[in-house]
Amino acid sequence: MTEKISKNSQASKPFSLRSESASSTVVGAVLLLAIIVSVFSVVRIGYIPEWKNDAEYSHMNDVWEDMADLKSKIDLMTIALASDPDSQNAEITMSVPFHMGGGDVPLIGTIKSSGTLSVNKNECNITIIPDSDGNSIEPITCGAVSYTSQNRYYVDQNFIYEGGALILSQGERSSMMLYPSIRFSRTPANEHNVSINVVEIDKHPYAPADVISSNTGCSLRLTGEKFEPLYDSDNITSFTLTVNTNHPEAWYLYLKETMEDARIKDYDLPQPTDNTVSLTFPSGSGGKNLNRLYVSKTKIKVEPGIGI
Repeated sequence: MTEKISKNSQASKPFSLRSESASSTVVGAVLLLAIIVSVFSVVRIGYIPEWKNDAEYSHMNDVWEDMADLKSKIDLMTIALASDPDSQNAEITMSVPFHMGGGDVPLIGTIKSSGTLSVNKNECNITIIPDSDGNSIEPITCGAVSYTSQNRYYVDQNFIYEGGALILSQGERSSMMLYPSIRFSRTPANEHNVSINVVEIDKHPYAPADVISSNTGCSLRLTGEKFEPLYDSDNITSFTLTVNTNHPEAWYLYLKETMEDARIKDYDLPQPTDNTVSLTFPSGSGGKNLNRLYVSKTKIKVEPGIGI
């Protein structure tokens, strides 16, 4: 009897060991799975938003370079049209690629942000009124090219090209990043020559205001149509420059900085009201500070394209 019980004990021992080994394997697998899930949760919550934010910030830099390229090419067209009158009879065309969407992270965050590229969605009007010589200048409807981002993580930004200026609008604030062609130069007689060139954005009459809303690449086709002198006089005592825009803060700060850089104190620049910024130079408190005023306009047609 004793021998039989001993044999049964020895037979049951290997089964118990196998059960404990199987249980340990299951527990180890569960713990490993829990660790993997925890790591992925930490990465998803703590790192992926930061990586996506950095990727969308990088994409905003790409859009900034596209808008700066737009301004640079329009400036080159202005120089070409103004320097060679015969070139106005020939078509000057350039293309500007745009990175509409970005912010994707390979493998872990492949969804791109998107953006909207618009031509003349927001109007900008510039009026220049000279005083005392009897001539007038027609108001200029300068139009605008704008890019509006639809980011998921990084703050949304709007880039606006209007009147020759490149403006960054973020939230309720706007600032001028690249300046229009408005120049104050001092003469030997301590007076100032003022030169103003306004860019007028023309578009295809059948193109919608919102040209493209996408997360893929696109392009704008620029055609330099005309450089037109509008006014040139040295028989003038003052002038008033008025800008009607959706970004009065940017224009106001730019004009104020321009006058300060030129060391001009005799001017009138009140705080913007109703999206209107108005500069009068000279304000009339001093002597004859204005020697000559020259105003011109560059007309550029802007049309959408496909692909970069």
